[in-house]
Order: sequence, then C-alpha cells, then structure tokens
Amino acid sequence: MVRLIPRAAPEPCDRRMLEQVAAAAFGQRRKMLRQSLKSLSVDPARLAAAAGIDATRRAETIPVAGFVAMARELADIRSTK
Repeated sequence: MVRLIPRAAPEPCDRRMLEQVAAAAFGQRRKMLRQSLKSLSVDPARLAAAAGIDATRRAETIPVAGFVAMARELADIRSTK
C-alpha cells in the first residue's frame, strides 16, 4: 500500500519542463544523469550543477527539489535561445 500526501504548496516551476526532465532522467533504466539527460539537447552537467547534485547519480536517488531545480534551469536555458 502506498500513501500519497499532497504538499501544501508545490514548488513553483514550469510543469512541462519538469515532465521533460523527469521523462529524460527515468527514460533509460539504470543510467546516470550525465547520460540520460543528453536527450534534452542541453549540457547535463549544467542541469545537475543548477540542482547542486552530481551528474553521476541515478534518477531514483534525486529528491523532488533536485528535479524542480533542473526544470527551472532547463526553462532558463530554453528561454534565452
């Protein structure tokens, strides 16, 4: 049994960017972020650094806040292009 408890106030970020980061990170089983995030066409090390995490970690070890930080950085990168 799994019990989900919604957050009182979710961390703000672009939902589409969060979905893209999560899909890329979990899209390839057992891959490190530096490899799996390449599908986003941005530097994976930059996204990981923005979240304050090591690019050699696997997606299942990253907290939600890490994915939110990477989604924000992805949105910033794409908005400047």
